[in-house]
Amino acid sequence: MGINTFMFRERPLGMNLRNYLIRDLNPEDAVARARDKAQFKRVLRENGIPAPLTLYEISDYSDIARLRTLPGEFVIKPNHGMGGNGILVVKREDDVFISPANERYTLEDVRGHLRKIVNGEFSDNIERDQALIEERIYPSPDLVFRYAAGLPDIRVFCFRSVPVMAMVRYSTEISRGRANLSQGAVGMGLDMMTGGITHIHAKKETEDYTPDFFGIPADFRVPRWEEIRTVASETARVSGLSVAGVDVVLNSAGQIMVLEVNGHPGIEIQNINERSLLEALQGVHYIL
Repeated sequence: MGINTFMFRERPLGMNLRNYLIRDLNPEDAVARARDKAQFKRVLRENGIPAPLTLYEISDYSDIARLRTLPGEFVIKPNHGMGGNGILVVKREDDVFISPANERYTLEDVRGHLRKIVNGEFSDNIERDQALIEERIYPSPDLVFRYAAGLPDIRVFCFRSVPVMAMVRYSTEISRGRANLSQGAVGMGLDMMTGGITHIHAKKETEDYTPDFFGIPADFRVPRWEEIRTVASETARVSGLSVAGVDVVLNSAGQIMVLEVNGHPGIEIQNINERSLLEALQGVHYIL
């Protein structure tokens, strides 16, 4: 249980050095474009990279007032949100909407949530934001194991468009169906060559997490792993970011889709993989 204190062959990448690399290598306009989820989706579409369909873009209270009907199931996201904050995933059952964690919302609750997003309550350093209402994506059954809730995703850390580290962010009821480590999702480190699971950790581990704990077969490999790496690399390239976290999902039809790209990717991925990101970056011949 917990992180092995002797896990890194080299020193881990710290926040100060990560921030320096981002300031030095990520152009400000590319970072701004990545933060704007709606804008970056258009970049993905222009480059033929599949992403969830945006049904509505809500910019102000008048847009909310005009929203008379909603789909049977959908996802709400702040356009400039971070860390999974403000994301609402629901499915209609009679006159209420149910989340993966079995939370119940009325139509007025949903409108209230949209108002909070527009007011910038879930967004970083901006007073007003847009709310995006997207189609709901269901995961490939190949990525659904014990304790699953919501949509697991795969975070691929790319450096100069080269995938150097990756993890499955496994959403559970504890994380309220959200695939964010800060929200309680479980991180599963991945072998970059095979897509097999190497280590499993969570922010607050209450068990000795192993593949067997989640009912994951010993010979499990992420399906279409080489293609996922290629899509992540291409997404990083079109983003213009040298340091990028690309969030990929495999949907219920087995299609690879990109949720978003992060120009300030977290470094918890090295704890999940029990491997230094610094070592991984040096493998791409960046001299530190």
